[in-house]
Amino acid sequence: MQLREYQQESINKIKYWFGSQLTKPVLVLPTGSGKTIVFATLIKELFKLNPKKRFLILAHRQELVSQARDKLLSVWPCAPCSVMAASLNEYDATAPIVIASRDTIASKKRLLACEPFDLIVIDEAHHVAPDKSSRYRKILSHLEEIGEPYVMGVTATPYRMGQGYIYGMEDHYFGGVAHQVTIPDLIDQGYLCRLSAFAVADSAVIDASSARVKFKGGDYRESDLEVIAMEDQTIVSIIDDWVDKAFSKGRTSSVFFCVTVAHAYKMCMYLKESGIKAEAITAETPAKERKQILKDFESGKINVLCNVAVLTEGWDAPRTDCVVVLRPTKSLGLYVQICGRGMRTWGDKTDCLLLDYGENMQRHGCIDTAKPSPVSEGEEERDKIWICDSCLRVNDWDDKTCLECGDAKPKPAPMEEEEIELNKETSDKDVATSHEAAQGYVLSDELKEAEVKEETRRVSNVLAEATVSANGNLYCKVKFMTYDSYYPYSLPLMIGMSGKAGLAAHRKWSTLTREKGYEPDTVHEAVELINSGVFDSIREIVVRKEGKYWNVVNANF
Repeated sequence: MQLREYQQESINKIKYWFGSQLTKPVLVLPTGSGKTIVFATLIKELFKLNPKKRFLILAHRQELVSQARDKLLSVWPCAPCSVMAASLNEYDATAPIVIASRDTIASKKRLLACEPFDLIVIDEAHHVAPDKSSRYRKILSHLEEIGEPYVMGVTATPYRMGQGYIYGMEDHYFGGVAHQVTIPDLIDQGYLCRLSAFAVADSAVIDASSARVKFKGGDYRESDLEVIAMEDQTIVSIIDDWVDKAFSKGRTSSVFFCVTVAHAYKMCMYLKESGIKAEAITAETPAKERKQILKDFESGKINVLCNVAVLTEGWDAPRTDCVVVLRPTKSLGLYVQICGRGMRTWGDKTDCLLLDYGENMQRHGCIDTAKPSPVSEGEEERDKIWICDSCLRVNDWDDKTCLECGDAKPKPAPMEEEEIELNKETSDKDVATSHEAAQGYVLSDELKEAEVKEETRRVSNVLAEATVSANGNLYCKVKFMTYDSYYPYSLPLMIGMSGKAGLAAHRKWSTLTREKGYEPDTVHEAVELINSGVFDSIREIVVRKEGKYWNVVNANF
């Protein structure tokens, strides 16, 4: 199989990482980019170099396990592979290449029976939690105890709710990004189709401002959303609006992302009553029935699939020409995964329509520039996009002029005293409800002026000094001198402080010293150790531009 240029580059970067870094890398490849083909080809190349090597592909869902096997065999028809997945009634872990379900291999008996692996690939790696008691971490800890495997992750969304990015120096399993491919790049090269959005009817918006969240930093409670989404008039309005904007315009392959099982079945029932060929798929749908429904959708016999958390990952249906989001979500990862379901190319399909009835565009912004930014307690969220009054184009909040027509971003209207008082009372709501979605593209489209997110700098020297913050706290200021800049890049370590700041300093110290040596109790001890050379093995730093500052987020040795 002839790889695309970015796929071969991904393999080259992973090999380079394993040869030069000690941490575990992540490949960030958008939905539809062929990430399974990338790691399948990597495994094939490494196996042919040494047939005694063993490989493990880990995934958390049946669809991903099946997809990994299918893609591996398409790349390498005689691949020596086996599957361990209870959902597929297969339990073989003896082959050189094992494709395993996380939940199946996690059982103590099966895990203890596993022989060591040389390379572990984690599909949809954003599911690896920082908690060491999680199933993924238990599996990986055991396999690292009995062997010395290389470990890599692959994902389209390298972040988790409440955690932010899944790589870095603190509570992260992965060290950094070996290679990243962007959505606009793949659209520009013709490998993905454009995603566009249009305003939906005011009466069809599912307003989540009154819904509770599951826990601090969590997503909305499904039970609260269900009450809002299940209203008959809302469902009727959504169907009427979808027919007007999508179905009547020739878009005959739509996927509806619903809130709950009951919501999916009710939406499906109303669609059928309207004369639409629709089916519902949930986790409760029998495997044989699910397979037939998906086959009928892919062949065009079904016009609408209503699903609940089933088709967000590991499902390919390139003919999808409309994505209907009925679930408001605080999860940027879930939102991006949903949008990605419609971006694969197919026939003469030129774009995919996004109808967002959950106000997620306002909540998260353009999917190629949105960043995970957990809101601190008491801090109010703001819109991540603005809509041009002239052409209704979607623009990123930081854009000063409209990318479509060039009109200036409108200034906020002054508020009367009465309005200010009202806002004080409602400031804890998630998003100011506009009751309409945006019209335009869901992408920033600034390929030539895209802001550099992360860069690597070669370190020439490391120094430290005791510094007092604006709040009067003494901390250790680490200064990385690099060959490319006269000014150093700084990293604060709140050594000796209580709470999260102190824990973060502890984790960063362990990472920067590679978990070796004495750990200081005070800032002055830390300064003395650093200036004595405890950080001298750091060869490079990774810096990320956050706002106007470049912050140190990782180190290479």
